[in-house]
Amino acid sequence: MLLREQAHQYKELYSSDKTGFLQPLCTRGFIRYVAPSLFMLALLVCAFCTINTSNAAPQGFSAQSQQRSGPKGFGLEETQPNTVKGVLHNAKTDDYVVLEGRFVATTSDKTVTYKFQDASGDLIDVDLSVSNNAVAPLSDVTYYLWGQVNQSLFTTSIKAIEYTPMI
Repeated sequence: MLLREQAHQYKELYSSDKTGFLQPLCTRGFIRYVAPSLFMLALLVCAFCTINTSNAAPQGFSAQSQQRSGPKGFGLEETQPNTVKGVLHNAKTDDYVVLEGRFVATTSDKTVTYKFQDASGDLIDVDLSVSNNAVAPLSDVTYYLWGQVNQSLFTTSIKAIEYTPMI
């Protein structure tokens, strides 16, 4: 018994010397409450630094600074997507388009299909059966046409969603 008591006294005397820096960090309260907060703080700091450095390039100070644009020389200059020519050459099925022009003629009596002509004179078929408009378009009025492209094997047409007269 004497040996056991001596060992216990020895442990009590010298155990305080081995506590050091890591013992308070390994307590249950620190790991449960403080460590997750420090981890989240470190993640937020990393995210903030990443976001702020994405636009770190020089931006210029004059109003005449050149606007960014895509590369030139691929034939994109003459076919804009807001023209009938641009829709016929570049648009894909289910693309949304906005065109400016006139309804020229009715294509079919069975369906509500018209020919639409833009300022350059190009024509495209427009299906008005699903549009939100209650009144048929007039032939001498210029309209904004908003619709969805429908491509089949040999033709391209537009399903009109809305058309409004230009004022």
